[in-house]
Amino acid sequence: MEALSRHAVLMRTAVLAVATFLALPAQYVQAQGADAWLTRYIAGLNAAMPPAGDPARAADLFAADATQVHVLGEPPGGPQRNREEIRTFFAGFRNMFSDWSHVEHNRMTHGNRAVWEGVAQGHHRETGKPIRLPVVFFLTFDNGGAVREARVYIDARSIGDQLR
Repeated sequence: MEALSRHAVLMRTAVLAVATFLALPAQYVQAQGADAWLTRYIAGLNAAMPPAGDPARAADLFAADATQVHVLGEPPGGPQRNREEIRTFFAGFRNMFSDWSHVEHNRMTHGNRAVWEGVAQGHHRETGKPIRLPVVFFLTFDNGGAVREARVYIDARSIGDQLR
C-alpha cells in the first residue's frame, strides 16, 4: 500500500508539473526539434546504461553546464551541476544494475522543452531481482539539442521495497 501511495504522489506531482509546463510560452525551437531531441536522449540514455554502461555517453547528452535535479530526493552527490558530475552519477548504475532501460508511456514537447513519462527497469546486480520504477523527466534543451536542465521525478526508495 505504501508503494502505491508513493506512486500516486509521484503521478499527481507530474500531472501538476505538466499543467505548469503547458502554460509556458513557446521557446525558440519548434516542437519537432524537441521531439527529435527527446527521442535521441532516451535512445542515448538506454545505450549508455548497463550492460554497456558507458557513463560518458550518457553525460554527452547534456550541455557542459547542465543541471540534473532529482526532485523527490537527491542521490548522494546530487544535484548534478555539470557534465562531469552527471557522468559520475551515471557511473553508479554499473555497480547497482546488470541491465537498465527506459520504456516510454507518454511524451509531450513544446518549444525546447519535453516531458517524458515511463518506466525505468532492470535487474539488481547482487540479487538478480527485477526492478521497475515509474519515472518522469522534465527536460529543457539548448538550441543544439543538448539537455540544459533535467528534473527527474522517481521514487528511488521503492528499489528497497522491491528487493525485499
